Amino acid sequence: MRTRVGKATAGVLLGILGTALGADVPGSAAGARSVPAAAERSSVTNASRAAVTWHQLGGGDYPPYLERLRAAGCPEDKIRMIVMTDADEWMLQQRVAQAVAGDFAWWKAEPTASGGDLFSEKLDQIRKRRLELVRALLGSAPEEKDPSAKDIPVVINLGGPVLGALTREKFNAVQEICGRSMDRQLGYYNNRQNEGVFLNQGDLARLREQTRSDLSQVLSPEELEEFLLRYSHNSSRLRQELGVMEPTADEFRGVFRAVDALEHRLQLEFGAVDSLSARQREEYERQREDAIKKILPLDRYQRYLVGRYPLFRQAQLLVRRAGLPERVTLSFYEVLNEHESRRREILNNTALSAVQRQTSLQTLERDKETALLKALGEEGYKQYRDSLVN
Repeated sequence: MRTRVGKATAGVLLGILGTALGADVPGSAAGARSVPAAAERSSVTNASRAAVTWHQLGGGDYPPYLERLRAAGCPEDKIRMIVMTDADEWMLQQRVAQAVAGDFAWWKAEPTASGGDLFSEKLDQIRKRRLELVRALLGSAPEEKDPSAKDIPVVINLGGPVLGALTREKFNAVQEICGRSMDRQLGYYNNRQNEGVFLNQGDLARLREQTRSDLSQVLSPEELEEFLLRYSHNSSRLRQELGVMEPTADEFRGVFRAVDALEHRLQLEFGAVDSLSARQREEYERQREDAIKKILPLDRYQRYLVGRYPLFRQAQLLVRRAGLPERVTLSFYEVLNEHESRRREILNNTALSAVQRQTSLQTLERDKETALLKALGEEGYKQYRDSLVN
């Protein structure tokens, strides 16, 4: 693969390659000559046998291929360009294979790595092999003029087919960004420890935002999402949250897309959910649950609620005890959840007297029964009430 060779250079090389491989170049004087059919077939056969790409970089066909180019008059700097481009492509494909093999189940609560710990070691071997091939083919490894193309130590294993296929420049840039990010966080931890003060969640969120911002300058939206799915603070927490429902990769990706921006904004503004007032927290959780509900099918959403909220498990048990259909569980839970939210609000309202608080709680209890009657229907509600007595 030689996509880095410019069109003008490619045109020059095409003429040289045509001569070197024994094939006529369309549109050239040689190509316009009339040749016997047997000779034409021989020319095509020789060309097909001589065709060489980066796949053969370490094989026996590649050195003769370069000799044919030299014999045809191809300039040495162009030969070096071809070799270096093929060497980069060879290394990229080797890295992709290793990144896919070493990827982990990023959508699971306890993802198991497949050779991820060996990624750095394997990549070092690939880099060394590339250098050996270049030196064997050119006699030396040319000094690379672009500093961004120089390989740097691996800070984080970039797994999967998308991150594994990053260009050499992007791959190195991401490693540098992650290295700086780790240094910033370590410095912050050490400073807070030396000062004898607790970590500030807002400060940590801003450190993570700096890393995201730096990555967004280098990666495409698709590449950035793949990185965040695997290595971000929010994806790590989400893996634990969704663990009980055992999400598929697509489900995890969909939920992450739905809640990541909301969570990240909250973290930047407030640090953590614990810093919200009761009303702010209720609104935040409502928005978050609504977002997740839109992503997951009803049965999967209920499975998510079972693992996340004890109140949903209570609703599920009450529905089953009453012999009601499973489809009413979510409606039952929503009534209980609204009741519990309002109950906490009344209990936390210091402006209410004891009598007022008791009256409000009694009114709230009647409202709950009215809501259950509406949600379950008369017959369903009767079954529910009978199950509480029996």
